[in-house]
Amino acid sequence: MGEVYAIAGGKGGVGKTTATINTGIALEQEGHDVVIVDADLGMTNLGGMLGIEHTPTIHDVLSGRAPLSEALVEGPAGVTVLPGADRLEAFVDASPENLRPLIDELRSSFDAVIVDTGSGLCQETVVPMRVADSALLVTTPEEVAMEDTRKMADLADSVDTGLLGAVVVQAEPDTTIPEIADELGVTVLAAVPKDRDAASDEPVVVNYPDHLATQAYRTLAQKVGNFVTARASD
Repeated sequence: MGEVYAIAGGKGGVGKTTATINTGIALEQEGHDVVIVDADLGMTNLGGMLGIEHTPTIHDVLSGRAPLSEALVEGPAGVTVLPGADRLEAFVDASPENLRPLIDELRSSFDAVIVDTGSGLCQETVVPMRVADSALLVTTPEEVAMEDTRKMADLADSVDTGLLGAVVVQAEPDTTIPEIADELGVTVLAAVPKDRDAASDEPVVVNYPDHLATQAYRTLAQKVGNFVTARASD
């Protein structure tokens, strides 16, 4: 049985989907069999960021119109992707409550299931958080983002989901990671520096293999991979 990790951020625009994509791909490059899931059902953009146009989607699976096997597609570096649809009617028909059996099915087939959740306190966050073994919190160094991230940490605690740690994105040279870790009350597993060259060209770990942002995601993937391996040997 694989491990399920919910990628959560307190507010939109902090780089949650970017972290999902790059962590998942870097973990695949580490030798793990990985699927990344777009569970932000109201604002799906994971597939679009990867240039993937594929149907059926997670929305079709959740609404009972298609089997899960037909919605999975190969992405960059061999990672498996479960993309979403961008049609409003697809969101209306897809119930977040059906995420649990879907994610449990993926867990039985992959070493790691990396789930991009919704922003803030909504069903698209709470349901994946309940199903996940652990949550990885994504924040920028901005105080508002960190305050919202602390709320996500409280949510994880309230649904008995472990905290894998946090990743700080858009880090500047003067960003003090120990202080952020203290403010969040969570271990910071990696700090991804702001990379203006690569900001609009995902995935960074494939398109910019020598950049500092890529090195940070690889460090994060190695740490996540250690958890995956340890759980598999239990």
